[in-house]
Formats: sequence, C-alpha cells, structure tokens
Amino acid sequence: MRRYNLRHDVGGTWLVVDGVTTEPANLDDVALSGMGWPEACDMVALLNCLDAIENASRDYEALAAAE
Repeated sequence: MRRYNLRHDVGGTWLVVDGVTTEPANLDDVALSGMGWPEACDMVALLNCLDAIENASRDYEALAAAE
C-alpha cells in the first residue's frame, strides 16, 4: 500500500497527503500543498519510493540483528 497520495486542494491546486497521519505531507518542514498536478504527482512518486527504501532498510536491519 502506498503511504502518500494526492488530494484536490482549494483553488484548483493539489496537496500530498500522508496516509499515516492523514495530514498534508511535509518535506523539510514545508507542507506539500498548493502544487500543480505534475509537481504533486512527482512528489507522491518520490515520497513513496523513499518510504519503500526506508521500510526495506528496516527489514534488512531486523534480519541482520536476528543472525
């Protein structure tokens, strides 16, 4: 399941929503809102890739600790 998704924002813009908190996602303390469609799609893809890498890293760390 993807953690980050898009939501239509006011004024015809888009925001990235964190599925864990259901709040607008932040990147370096900047809310990812008020974006155009292409930029918002790119941010969702990027954040979901980073989340997958982080999850895989935790899985490999747990495997290494168990050995």
